[in-house]
Amino acid sequence: MGLHPDIAAQIRHLWGVSVLDVLAERVPGRPAARAIRRDDVVRTEGVVSGPDGAVPVRWYRPAGGDGRVLPALVWVHGGGWRWGSLDMAEAESVAQIVAATLPAAVVSVDYRLAPDHVHPAGLRDVRAVLDHVLDDADALGVDARRVALGGGSAGAHLAALAVLDGPPERRPAALWLAYPVTDPVEGPFEDRHPDCPEAIWTGRDVIGGMFDTYLGPGGPDRGEPRLAPTRHPALATLPPTLVTLAEVDGLRPQAAAFAAAAREAGVDVAVHEVDGVLHGYLDTVGEEPLADAAVARHISWLRARLDVGGAAGN
Repeated sequence: MGLHPDIAAQIRHLWGVSVLDVLAERVPGRPAARAIRRDDVVRTEGVVSGPDGAVPVRWYRPAGGDGRVLPALVWVHGGGWRWGSLDMAEAESVAQIVAATLPAAVVSVDYRLAPDHVHPAGLRDVRAVLDHVLDDADALGVDARRVALGGGSAGAHLAALAVLDGPPERRPAALWLAYPVTDPVEGPFEDRHPDCPEAIWTGRDVIGGMFDTYLGPGGPDRGEPRLAPTRHPALATLPPTLVTLAEVDGLRPQAAAFAAAAREAGVDVAVHEVDGVLHGYLDTVGEEPLADAAVARHISWLRARLDVGGAAGN
């Protein structure tokens, strides 16, 4: 199929532009949707106590849900371990849509970013928030048996490692990995798609450079298996897992390889193929119909795994 014509038109200005120009913001990168604001969702700022201090979070709950015990999603935005915030559409819009339509309590994690905070700072923040939701579920109005963890891109990498590095008895009920980084060193990485300008292609050099920044000077060996979900020794301990693949994405082969390896290890794995979109398609929800349709399908899977209303999905 290739990139949808409407999406291709949005990135036409990036042909012939260098990656450095985009990173330095001399040239605007791929357009992201403006984050939506829903009247049927209540947003609350908060903090969670982590091993290194307070972790800022933002809670989302369906309006009128006071007193109801809800399933929950702990959500981790992407951004190459270095960028991103709770205000980007991938965080803000996705959290609201899940909260309103699953329905669920959603907590979005404002984890520490490189280069100021290198590994394992962000990972420790994500695990701290997951533990908080599991430990204090009753006080939070959440059903501890129906807590999911998810994230996009580098956020999906952190989400997967937060489960893999934790004790199996403390795992969430489900894991959602959207266009994940699953092996930032060995990949595999796809050759650049003809529909995507080099400046925004998620290839080996780009991801490798971001990963090195995340590990920091003197950090762990970048080839350490425990840093790659696909090669992690605890892979078989994962809960039911959804892996979503963007068609035009240099990370697609490694996300698919991860899904295959997890399935071979005995994990209940579902794969959602999303045609016609780029890496990071969740950052266009609210404005891009392909992304909106994909999110609806992903939520259907969450609804089934968290046993909301007896739904079924795959």
